Amino acid sequence: MAPPQSSHSRPLAGDIETLSYVNSMMEAFRAFDSNNDGLITCDELRGIMASLGYNPTTEEVREMMRRGDADKDGLLSMEEFLEMNAVELDPGDLAGLLQTAAALLGPAAGDDGDVTAEILFQVLSSEVGAILEDCTEIIASLDADGDGAVSFEDFRIIAQALR
Repeated sequence: MAPPQSSHSRPLAGDIETLSYVNSMMEAFRAFDSNNDGLITCDELRGIMASLGYNPTTEEVREMMRRGDADKDGLLSMEEFLEMNAVELDPGDLAGLLQTAAALLGPAAGDDGDVTAEILFQVLSSEVGAILEDCTEIIASLDADGDGAVSFEDFRIIAQALR
């Protein structure tokens, strides 16, 4: 007898690559947020761009800030930075899955506020029929420090950026 099929389609490799890309953008943001206030300035943005192999002019950096600065405070938050860089990404079905998970995860995140593959699976298995292998792959693609978990706040930010 064949195993039951999940109603959820397995994430495509491109979907997981999108998560890895967004995660690398978060790491770049944090690396250049020199005072760790969760906001980046024009100078910090220029540093991010240079690290990615671009050498934008001062005017190009100012224009990028203007386009990305949704709240018009002259700074880019992590959310604004990710939305600015994720606008052309196509996360496929994964975007909806992450948004559903983020909405459900708040109370289910571990005591330390971390989301593991097991917690993600517990939340999504009954909701969308996710399987543990998918959840493990999702968390692994977001797990920057290799501890098997991602903070709920980072998970929420990524889900929001991919909407």
